[in-house]
Formats: sequence, C-alpha cells, structure tokens
Amino acid sequence: MQPVSDEKMPSPNLDAIVEKISPAVTQAKTYAKADDLVEAAIKENVHRSAMDLVANSEIIRNAVKSGKLTVIEAEYELESGQVVRLNAPIHSQN
Repeated sequence: MQPVSDEKMPSPNLDAIVEKISPAVTQAKTYAKADDLVEAAIKENVHRSAMDLVANSEIIRNAVKSGKLTVIEAEYELESGQVVRLNAPIHSQN
C-alpha cells in the first residue's frame, strides 16, 4: 500500500485514518481526473468499507447470504444533508 502523501500525520489516530483510506485514494488516482479525485476517493472508500464489513464479519456475511440483511453503500453530503445511495446493494447472491 502506498501512502497518500509522505507527510507525517500529527497524531496516531489521524495516521490510522489515513492508512485506512489510502487504498481508496490510490485506486481513485488510477481513473479520476484531478478535479474529481476527492469525490472518486470518497466513493472508493465507501465501497471498500462495505466490502470489508461483509468480508470481515461472519455475522453480517451470514445475514447477507441468508437474505436477512442488505448492505447499502451511501454517502452523506455535508452541504445538502442528503444521504445519496451509491452502486447496487450488497445482498444475497443465491
């Protein structure tokens, strides 16, 4: 994983956040233009977080597989206060 920047973070907590979102930023850089990079990285991070949630929680994974739970990717827009749904929901693939 490549860091988002070489700049040292001012706290371990901020460093942990940057480390967690760095793969999404790296992925977004492969297709997004400079003006769209932040929005693309946000969407990549939402997608990766949803996939990680399902992959790393047996309880959630089993609930998704059984059709009892659907994971929906969404972004909260600060300016409008709207929650915008992204992509198709992650649900049972039976």
